[in-house]
Amino acid sequence: MSIKAKIDIEFKRAIEQADELDELSGKLCAIGSVKMDEALMLLNKSYKGQNASGYIDKANRFKDRVYDSAEILKGTAKMIRMTASLIYEAEMAALGICGN
Repeated sequence: MSIKAKIDIEFKRAIEQADELDELSGKLCAIGSVKMDEALMLLNKSYKGQNASGYIDKANRFKDRVYDSAEILKGTAKMIRMTASLIYEAEMAALGICGN
């Protein structure tokens, strides 16, 4: 396998990993919005005990952490893409200089 082919494969692999992180981020957002909202609404309707508001506040903080985690994954995917592109360009430039 040629050096250029190896560079291309590694770049493609990095982009695929970034895509997987984006997909996971989207799934976390969906869980945070749809599933958590449904659970909180049900909890709010059915749980009226002494500690109900504290428990709902905890659940809302957890929901916020889920969104924060999704945003971190998006940022990580973006950084992987940027880094992969920079490395790819540098490797291709080096390859051109070497004449391969």
